[in-house]
Amino acid sequence: MGMKIALLDLNHTTRGIHTNTVPLGLGAIARYLDKAVGNSVNTRLFKDTDKALKAFKSWRPDVLGIAQYSWNSELNLHVAARIKDADPGCLVIAGGPNLDLLKSGRRNFFKKYAFIDLCVSYDGEIPFTETVKRLLKGEKPGDIRRKPGPGTYSYDASRGDIVDSPEPPPRLNSLDALGSLYADGIFDEFLDSGSHPFLQTHRGCPFTCAFCHTSDRYYSRMLFLSPDIFRRDMEYLGRRFSGKHEVMLYLANTNMSLFKEDFVIAGIIRDTQKKYDWPRNMNFNSGKDPKKLVEMSSIIRFNPGIALQTLTPEVLKNINRTNIPFEDFISFQHEILRKTGEASETELILCLPGETKDSFLETIRKVIRSGVQNICIYTLMALKGTPLSSEENARKYGYVIRHRVVPRQFSVIDGKKILDTEEVIIGTNTMSFDDYIELRRLCFTISVFCSSIELIPLKRLLIENGIDMADWVFDIHRRLSEFSDINIYYQEFVRETKAELFPTREALLEFFDEPENWKALCEGKYGDNLLRKYKQLVLFHSYRSVLDLALSEAKKLLNAIDMKEGVDLILADMKQYLLTRDVKAVFAGGNLLSEREICLNYDIPVWLANLNTSLLLKDFYRVSSYRVIFERDIKKKAKEFMYANKDAILSLQMLYRDGSIRDFWPKWVAI
Repeated sequence: MGMKIALLDLNHTTRGIHTNTVPLGLGAIARYLDKAVGNSVNTRLFKDTDKALKAFKSWRPDVLGIAQYSWNSELNLHVAARIKDADPGCLVIAGGPNLDLLKSGRRNFFKKYAFIDLCVSYDGEIPFTETVKRLLKGEKPGDIRRKPGPGTYSYDASRGDIVDSPEPPPRLNSLDALGSLYADGIFDEFLDSGSHPFLQTHRGCPFTCAFCHTSDRYYSRMLFLSPDIFRRDMEYLGRRFSGKHEVMLYLANTNMSLFKEDFVIAGIIRDTQKKYDWPRNMNFNSGKDPKKLVEMSSIIRFNPGIALQTLTPEVLKNINRTNIPFEDFISFQHEILRKTGEASETELILCLPGETKDSFLETIRKVIRSGVQNICIYTLMALKGTPLSSEENARKYGYVIRHRVVPRQFSVIDGKKILDTEEVIIGTNTMSFDDYIELRRLCFTISVFCSSIELIPLKRLLIENGIDMADWVFDIHRRLSEFSDINIYYQEFVRETKAELFPTREALLEFFDEPENWKALCEGKYGDNLLRKYKQLVLFHSYRSVLDLALSEAKKLLNAIDMKEGVDLILADMKQYLLTRDVKAVFAGGNLLSEREICLNYDIPVWLANLNTSLLLKDFYRVSSYRVIFERDIKKKAKEFMYANKDAILSLQMLYRDGSIRDFWPKWVAI
């Protein structure tokens, strides 16, 4: 049988599975270990908590490795404590990004979780394997704790201090060392149970953004996977998921499109799509070189994005980041629309050190005016192991830190409530909490209106007529209260934004220990990603009001520029066209009109398909008739997507957030 090794990257499943992907990190460690020691070990990987607990009743591991991510640290630690309690001789090793780099944080971790024997500093494949090798040679867990190997550290309780290896942490030379993880069947059991494939073709990051784990110099050297290995895995996955559009392809790459190697990978993805009609939808982080992004967009379909985080020079300096020139960012928006027609996106972070309410509002205005189609605004997180979360920065910038439940990440095991929580920065010495709340209110409007894929045709109409898009968004924001069904969600969003924040983790746990509060958490009244949650609620339940508000503000702005064409006629056509993107009946069990005819005065479908941005909607003034048809099996397809994350509402939230909801719009067929 060999030495028994268990690797845990468990999921909370109380309200769906938020990270419904195969355990890529565990698979990489297991593969590297297997190549090094072969039949000397019996390794098992676990994502499902119930399966893990059931297995451990009769199968006791000699070595337990647990992943530490922000969304499952407490869950993995709880199960590890149970295993260690049942078998004190089991060596427990923790690794992952949710571990401190500073000695003070490391000491506190070992004091709180005394059952942990060893922690891994960075990449886990080599340190974990070398530790197992030492055990196989006869060393005891105590020997390893006293003298941890390179890339690991332990705790000496007698001295109250960390024991760290004097040697530098090791790193792979190439991802080729792992081989074909999918074609060799390592993840079959997870794919069989509905997990989405997760692959990595490059590892590392050349940038030094202080809010990110990969800013550490350890990650500055890039590792790549050979195309032949990736092709073998994609061929295996393509055959397995042929035509299954509900199955996403996830890539763990940090800057897809930044490196020449990425383009070979993109070509393999395109080949797989042509051969197997899969993958339809992908999720990955893209690089920030405009030319390379445009080039990659011509190879595979994705929403190209260049993250900005902020446009405030002083703040960029504080976070050790350099953006591309903003003029290039604007040019990119026009280029991507002209060449591909795809929706572009960017990211901003609220409450970065040195940011003020006014400077962030100025960033928002500039970004909206750029023509970018999707703006994701995140609250700054004090992530462990990042420079930005250091005590020095907390003092320097006057962080106001609050604790909240990681969206949907909580469970009950044998009557004990397990909650994974995160630290968020909701104020600094330059931004008050009231400022934060006011900006979060605006984030609601940006998410629902500015970043909705449904309204892209209307936004394109406004942009081509020279309308200031920031005026459109801010005018909508001022009128939210006039639309009662939208305002109800807006007020609930604000209430929940305040209610999700607690001064300490202990206060949070105490609050949810109350039965009525725990019940509310399980019912979704607390503990969700609020922008994602309310975007879905508003667009799903109040789409017609969203459209009425968006069109009425568009009409004012178009009339103000004395547009010669008939504004009323154009917007009436636009409303007809956009109303067909209300897909509530597809998912909510209503009856669908199998086919209907719509007559337009302006040929909106042809205008949208045209990538020549010198031609405006007014140039397509001609009466055009269309049949509007839903796919025959659209209801079946919707049902498949609804359980992609083991929870119908969560899956629907993801569809609206990622823009994949467009796969459920009806087709317009010219008559």
